[in-house]
Amino acid sequence: MKALWYLTATKLKNQLKSLIRKPARLIYVVFMLAMLGLVLWSGEQLGEIGTFRPMEELTAIAFAVYAIMFLLSVNAGFSRGGSLFNLSDVNLIFTAPIRSQTVLFHGLFQQMTTSLIVGFFLLFQYGTLRGNYGITVFQLIGLLVGYALSIFLGQVTAMVLYAMTSGREQRKLLCRVAIYGAAALFLGYWILCALREGTDQILALGAEAANGSVLRAFPVAGWLAMASSGPLEGSWGLTGAGLALCAVYLGVLLTVIFRGNPDYYEDVLKSAEVTQSAINAKKEGTMTQASPARVKVGRTGLGRGWGAGVFFWKHRLEDRRSKVLLLSANALIFAAVTIAFSFFFSEGGLLSSFLMATYLQVFTVFGGRFNWELTKPYIYLIPEPPMKKLLWALAGQIPTAFWEALVVFVPVGLILELTVVEIAACVVARMSFAMLFTSAGVAVDRLWGSVTSRMLVLVLLLLVTLGLALPGIAAAIAVRILFWEMGSAAVLAALSVCNVLMSLLALFLCRNMLQYAELNQQ
Repeated sequence: MKALWYLTATKLKNQLKSLIRKPARLIYVVFMLAMLGLVLWSGEQLGEIGTFRPMEELTAIAFAVYAIMFLLSVNAGFSRGGSLFNLSDVNLIFTAPIRSQTVLFHGLFQQMTTSLIVGFFLLFQYGTLRGNYGITVFQLIGLLVGYALSIFLGQVTAMVLYAMTSGREQRKLLCRVAIYGAAALFLGYWILCALREGTDQILALGAEAANGSVLRAFPVAGWLAMASSGPLEGSWGLTGAGLALCAVYLGVLLTVIFRGNPDYYEDVLKSAEVTQSAINAKKEGTMTQASPARVKVGRTGLGRGWGAGVFFWKHRLEDRRSKVLLLSANALIFAAVTIAFSFFFSEGGLLSSFLMATYLQVFTVFGGRFNWELTKPYIYLIPEPPMKKLLWALAGQIPTAFWEALVVFVPVGLILELTVVEIAACVVARMSFAMLFTSAGVAVDRLWGSVTSRMLVLVLLLLVTLGLALPGIAAAIAVRILFWEMGSAAVLAALSVCNVLMSLLALFLCRNMLQYAELNQQ
């Protein structure tokens, strides 16, 4: 046990030293803390004015977020298990004369710390939550802890599922049906409760159902929502009951691990190796692409494309083979979140729904298959102009962006009762933002391609994206002020035109990035 405490303390000490030795990380930390301080200060000012929405709505939102994060973590248990350990743990701790139970608790402690760090971004929503619901910083921390616990318990559940179903396809199918079937039943009940009196009281009825006894019985998410509602509503009994249920659930999982499979080391090796491979590739300046568990081969060969155009058809073929549905799982989840947001907060109008859709779009656009092409020599060897190769290599994201926009804004338009022209304008505007985010990523690769610090890259992406988006935002505001009677479609059209022009300008300035290969490994 002393060895594990020493290892944990040494890791923490080395991480603090790295902040001093690596200025990029220190700048990032200082920047994030300064932004957090600004958000907290502005949130306090907002909390002093206006009226607040019912607190039941916030607990309903918390329940939805907890459920999504828990199910996403659990889903990993069917393919790669939980990521409680990394490869250094495998090499140092698994081989040491330490009891497996003690090692497991060490992994749980590490995962809980990681989950809290992942949920750090929730603190930046303080201004919005303070202005709408009047919550305090202490209440926001309670929501953050609930978010971290949902990820933590999901990871432990994933590890147990992987140990129970690895190599047993029949058992894996049975667990999938049980988990997803139960989630579908709870979701169906929630929707029916929200619509039982039509759409006039949908928000109030949905919030009431989320705080009812049935949805509070939903494993982990319902219990954590109940625990988080204690500080929000001043009922500490709910907090104690929710945390007690989570503690019992964790105890059951640990019992299954200890008695059912005490030597669980083999079950985490695959996850640790995959994670370490990705880390090593990032440090070396290369990238590794995970292959899907099931590849749909179907028709072979591209069959079309010439010169630089072959990259477009190559990426379309790879997308078709790697996806079970038309869109990725993350894109479908974010689309469902946006639709649900518009459904429950329809009084916010088109602006709030479009902002939510754009915010979530960031997580699905950055990266893509273009980054994989930069690590291979083929795109540099094709005898075509660099700008032409760049446009064709990025063109594969246009159909995906179009289908994502349709999946998101057709239901949103029906919910908000938008016209066909407004829905089309939303689709085009979302596609323009996909192009803008992609161009920002290209610009960062062109200007700071050798930077391997993920933190610094995120800061640079944020700054470049804001710089490219400012002309479109200014044009949208100007059109809104000068041509008020033209409606939202004109505003979105002005935004889309500026986004496309700024994206093309950024790509034109970065066109020579494909003229010479800058590969770390030959």
